[in-house]
Amino acid sequence: MVERIRLPSGKEIGLVDVLKFCYDLSETDTQILLKLVKGNEYDVDELAKELGLSKATVNRSLNKLVELGFIFRRRERRQTVGRPKYKYYVENPQNLIEKLKSDMEKCAEVMKQHISRLIENIK
Repeated sequence: MVERIRLPSGKEIGLVDVLKFCYDLSETDTQILLKLVKGNEYDVDELAKELGLSKATVNRSLNKLVELGFIFRRRERRQTVGRPKYKYYVENPQNLIEKLKSDMEKCAEVMKQHISRLIENIK
């Protein structure tokens, strides 16, 4: 079961909501990230098959997660010619958790500063 967080408004949110707010991650992006954080390496084909998604959708999400520094990719050695294949993975789940915590603190601080400026402008 995914833990929900109750906001002061009474609204309950989950991890997907938080990641969407701070990083603009979609449910698909989050689903792939959670799959990779379990420790296995996957290529686009494997993820698409396991998650029931198109390769294009998976590829878009993987590129976004790599760009954010959440996951890494390494080129597979191939015995045949053709396009290179990559394996995607989370290098160190604990480092990812620390990055998320640090980024959440920065996100909260930015919001606090914004609210303070807004209140100052009202006065």
